[in-house]
Amino acid sequence: MHRIFHYIIRMQQNGSTLLPSRAVGTLTDFKSVSVTIPVPWGTIAAKAWGNPSNLPVLALHGWQDNAGGFDNLIPLLSKEMYIVAMDWPGHGLSSKRPYLYNTFEYVSDIRYAADALKWKSFSLLAHSMGAGAASWFAAALPEKADIPRQMGRALLALSQDAEIQSKVHPTWEAVVDRVLKGHASLDDNFDVSCAALLAARGAKAVEGGYEFTRDPKLKMPSLLRIPHELNITFLQQICCQTLVILPTHGKWYELMKKTISIVNNTKIHTAEVPGGHFVHMYNPETVCRLINDFLLTKNTEM
Repeated sequence: MHRIFHYIIRMQQNGSTLLPSRAVGTLTDFKSVSVTIPVPWGTIAAKAWGNPSNLPVLALHGWQDNAGGFDNLIPLLSKEMYIVAMDWPGHGLSSKRPYLYNTFEYVSDIRYAADALKWKSFSLLAHSMGAGAASWFAAALPEKADIPRQMGRALLALSQDAEIQSKVHPTWEAVVDRVLKGHASLDDNFDVSCAALLAARGAKAVEGGYEFTRDPKLKMPSLLRIPHELNITFLQQICCQTLVILPTHGKWYELMKKTISIVNNTKIHTAEVPGGHFVHMYNPETVCRLINDFLLTKNTEM
């Protein structure tokens, strides 16, 4: 479910290892440092805040965004946490996948990150598409699903594929404006300062101007797309404490309230905040209080 906004989940891992190597990174105080997570096709780039011995939290951004979307929020969170915000593959500074983007692959990316960080127990802090991946991971999502029509669209796109090229924007201002226009359609309060945060990690200088680092294949059809009814089933299977933070403005508010009511899972708690889809970027103070209270309180109860 790609519209869960902010999703905080306490996870328990079984400890099996997919990657033998550790993520690379060092931390001082509560300033972010770069972390590199090895994956079979390259690396996942991440930013980390805090002491690695503290409560581990993996932060997951939304589609076509990057870890910079958490830059305003994470510094306000409790210093008792160790927070790693990663760029999904094909986003931000992470390596591009050598193939189309499969919805379920994002679940595997969470596992790659947790194994590389040597985390057996951790929490998830997620936004938008990242919240969908977090909920699937929490519900022990099956590895495969057969959704023929969606798969057909993706295979057709592959057969017609010439190498997709990123558009070159002549100025940095044009990059920020492109981010602003794309995101403001989801949230009227998303402003230039929010756009600049995402652009700083999501674009690079090239000959003739700037281009986005995100993989153009992100806009191609996914091999698999989860229907709403199946999302409800996954949410009903979540057995760890979960907080859904619902912004009260936007077209998904009523849908999310109805969905959570249908799910009727006592492990899933809700809190409402004034704002829209990107409220964690322009009103992080309100969001951080809810996250701190939930993660630290629920952690002591488990």
